[in-house]
Amino acid sequence: MDFWNYKDDYYKRGMSQVYKEQVQDLIRIVPEFKVANAVIHFDETSPHMHIVGVPIKEDYKRGMRKQPAKSKVFTKESLQQIQDEMRNCCIKSYNKVYCENSLLKQKKKGRNRDIDIKDMGDYREIKRQLEKKEERLKEANTQTKQLDNSSKDINTILDSLKPTLMNKNNMVISNEDVQKIKNYTEDVKDITKTVRSVNDLNMAIKDFEHSAFEIEKENRSLKYQLEQKDDEIGSLKKELSTKDKIISRLQTEKEKLKQELQKFKGFWHSIMSHFHKRICYDKDNNYKIVSDDLYKNGIFDSNDNEIANNIARKVTIPDENKKIKNKKKNDDTRF
Repeated sequence: MDFWNYKDDYYKRGMSQVYKEQVQDLIRIVPEFKVANAVIHFDETSPHMHIVGVPIKEDYKRGMRKQPAKSKVFTKESLQQIQDEMRNCCIKSYNKVYCENSLLKQKKKGRNRDIDIKDMGDYREIKRQLEKKEERLKEANTQTKQLDNSSKDINTILDSLKPTLMNKNNMVISNEDVQKIKNYTEDVKDITKTVRSVNDLNMAIKDFEHSAFEIEKENRSLKYQLEQKDDEIGSLKKELSTKDKIISRLQTEKEKLKQELQKFKGFWHSIMSHFHKRICYDKDNNYKIVSDDLYKNGIFDSNDNEIANNIARKVTIPDENKKIKNKKKNDDTRF
């Protein structure tokens, strides 16, 4: 509905050709379904087509050889296949007529159902109301005919009235005629009441039909919004899945880097321990020359050079030094 909401009448009328091809496609795809009538409607937001037909099967062993066979032609499996093929044909016809390259949304499950008349509570209620209305209309028509005959009798009575001898402005009327006029008045009241009730019922039915139409329109809009939300959720799930894969890959790379870093720390510790031992304890001047050269060329920093040359320094990794200092600080704070 939202797709068609802002399309002009000329655009909507283009669907006539699409639906004509849909009828031909339906006849080709389901030859057992004999199309009796197909009408395109433009009375609602979206153009749509109503098709009336009869599913037929042949070669029956009992009764007539050819018989209506809804349950044999339209099974759960065949309906799914028919819908899939008709959807493909529909979008092809639409793209051809409108010179587009559109795609239909993915089909949702559970949207189609076979409605039995016993489940249509609103339909049964409005049918009862219509039956009552028809009965009241028949009653009103009968009373109207009787009233027409009574009107003729009243006119005859009025035409037959004669003036009194004492006053020409006064008329003489019999008690029998007076009663007829009273009865006529009562009949008019009854018919007026019946007609008013019929009109009230007619208005109630129209209100009911309008309310049902508005509710159906709102339901279609809500279904469309739900489909959009489902699509958004599906996209977000895909995006989350992609993010999870990226995070998993980064975590794996992080673990590899941690292992490499640990290896490097071990290597650094071994190198510095070796230089520290050779320079500070073995007094090997060659290692001191190499240490100073590495320092001058920026390979050893001041901390590395001090560890290699200072007998008072311990061979520890700088990060570990910080951890040790922080631990001591925390321990002192507790005391």
